[in-house]
Amino acid sequence: MMRWSRCVVAACLALSACGFETADGTVENANEALAAGKVDEAVSGYAEAATRIPESPPLNFDRGIAASLAGDHEGAASFLLQALATKDKVLEQKVKAAIGTAYAREALVLERTPQPAAAPGPDGAPPPAETGAPKIPEPAMAKWKLAVEFLEDALTLDPKDLEARRSLEVALLRVDPPCATRDDKFEDNDNAGSAKPLEVKAEAPNQSQAPSPEGAPSEAAKDKLQAREQLFSCPDDDDWYALELAAGDRVELAPTVPKDAGRLRFELLRPDGQSAWKWTSQAVGATGTTAQAAGDGDAAPRHRFVVGPDEAGRWLVHQTNVDVDEVSYGLEVVVRPACDKVEDRYEDNDVITAAKQLTPGPVPDLKRCPADEDWYSVTLAEGESLFLYAQPTDAPDEDAPKPPEGAPPPPPPFMLEVLDQAGTVRSRGAPIDKSQVSTLLMPGAGRYYVRVFDRPLGLGAPAATEPYEGRYSLQVEIVPPCPEGDDRFEDNDDAPSATDLVEASQPPAAEGQPPQPPQGPPVVFARVCPGDVDWWKVASDGTKPQIVSLVFDHGQGDLQLELLDESGMTSIATSDTSSPEQNGEAVPLPMAEKPDPKATATPAPAVDPTKPEPPPPPKTYTLRIAAKGDAQNFYLLRLDQPSGGGGGDDGDSKDDSKDQQDPQDKGDKAPKDPSDSKDSKDNADDKKDDDKDGDKKDKANPLQDALDNLDRNPENLPARDAARKSPLANQKPLKDW
Repeated sequence: MMRWSRCVVAACLALSACGFETADGTVENANEALAAGKVDEAVSGYAEAATRIPESPPLNFDRGIAASLAGDHEGAASFLLQALATKDKVLEQKVKAAIGTAYAREALVLERTPQPAAAPGPDGAPPPAETGAPKIPEPAMAKWKLAVEFLEDALTLDPKDLEARRSLEVALLRVDPPCATRDDKFEDNDNAGSAKPLEVKAEAPNQSQAPSPEGAPSEAAKDKLQAREQLFSCPDDDDWYALELAAGDRVELAPTVPKDAGRLRFELLRPDGQSAWKWTSQAVGATGTTAQAAGDGDAAPRHRFVVGPDEAGRWLVHQTNVDVDEVSYGLEVVVRPACDKVEDRYEDNDVITAAKQLTPGPVPDLKRCPADEDWYSVTLAEGESLFLYAQPTDAPDEDAPKPPEGAPPPPPPFMLEVLDQAGTVRSRGAPIDKSQVSTLLMPGAGRYYVRVFDRPLGLGAPAATEPYEGRYSLQVEIVPPCPEGDDRFEDNDDAPSATDLVEASQPPAAEGQPPQPPQGPPVVFARVCPGDVDWWKVASDGTKPQIVSLVFDHGQGDLQLELLDESGMTSIATSDTSSPEQNGEAVPLPMAEKPDPKATATPAPAVDPTKPEPPPPPKTYTLRIAAKGDAQNFYLLRLDQPSGGGGGDDGDSKDDSKDQQDPQDKGDKAPKDPSDSKDSKDNADDKKDDDKDGDKKDKANPLQDALDNLDRNPENLPARDAARKSPLANQKPLKDW
């Protein structure tokens, strides 16, 4: 850059000022000062001359050269552009050369100006590293392009202007540098022997993938290793990359080439040198398929393959520039190691005799491999009960086909059983969306075994379903008998003593440490003893859809969920629809009603549009949880925000809001207010004919709606993160038993 700077300065000094005589010699004196390198004195001299003689192209030319050398780039451009008014072709050529040189000087200054730091990437990740030659800031590049334009015009008028030619060469190196100076970080990788390795690694932790305490990627992150590179292909310059793969690795390879760029050919070579796959952008490749344009580029059909037992080793990716053009292209590689290479810390626990002992609490980061059962054991004392909650924790597959409208939810991807020492099944997992809950109520003292295994065909799984591979978590609770084994929230047996759900779900603060912020939706683990009723309270301002969900094993005792006002006297909604196929209840919290401007003649007060509208004051509601007859059971109580929970205008938000505002459509038994009963009946009669086709929708299970909506909620990533480890990861033990 220093050499280029000297060239530009030399060219500018070579543009001698115009020599014309003045009566008082002011221009002549300024010319002499400029020739002697006294730039400031020349600027002052020309300015004084401008007050004594009429403005003219020669004077503006002199003033422009002096201003440029003094660093006044805006002033220089202004004076020199005014000098273009000359009719003298010789002077016009000099002016254009001077303008081009002045812009080049300004571009050099802008290049040296410190630029603001690049913005971090998604989820706070550092910005991608620059590859190839340093990138010229956009303001500097704009000036370099202007310099090229005026210097080319100057050389058109006088091709023998050597100084203008040298300045143009400098500017062109900036505007259109040689391809080799812009090549990527993998050069020199022009043949198989110099192939550069593509490093596939676990992605940085994000909202749905929590790191370990040591800062390393979570166990789940090791299931998917990736490399995403933005690369550059120069004419007559092949690129070679190497991939170290192990037997059983599941690999995806996906190049992307800009639509209007020259064609690139990609080939994948096995360790023995045999070709495994070929693809040419924007053309029919060796596979015989035409690539489809995707977004702004031509993306190859993702090539997927499994590394065979005899194919482990160094695979090569070879890129060839077919059209001898400069092309920027992308290359993505995804490697999913063989399942047995990333199994959890409890392996090998594939048979009952190798069952691993579990202690109460959350058990995160467990791994399911196809045809590989997981066995655990728990020990119960006389009178103790066991509660298990098994939950898949993999992020949803965005490429998976969406189920048709109205289709039943898919069954849990694996099975859960609890057996006694004799091998007799004492409890099977009850489905809750994709999760399962299992409860043993006082089965007797002894050792019990927990079996997690593939769902057999015919039990809700179609013949084409592959065995489940993925991460899951267990929540284990061992509880003494009632009344000693009642939960820590007692006594909350009436509305005045109702426990606040949000406060009860807060993680306990470590001694001497401030309270930690909650993660995910409020959730508590509690129990209903025989003849006992639990009361809870929640607050809502009604601006966002919210659903209270009660999750339990229906087969161990049916529970009923009722939503009431703050006093606990007026019923708002009741849910009593659980079954062995759908284990739980749910009720929506009412949405705030917007005032009808036509309902009152009183004019509304003026609203300041610059100030946000204050939210309505929150209302407190009570929840009543009771068992049928003398039943008892354990349950999870959650407060969830369905999809679009930010109150936006997306379609799910509208549907949820409608459901919230009209709980009668969800199968609730009680009206919001006794005085509304007649109106509700009248409205139902008016809508009877219209709703004949909507009976199935009206009978939809609100718990399923809550869980389905939660899966689609774009604002609930922290909740997914907390659930990945355990639905009760932040809970205290039930009691200090």
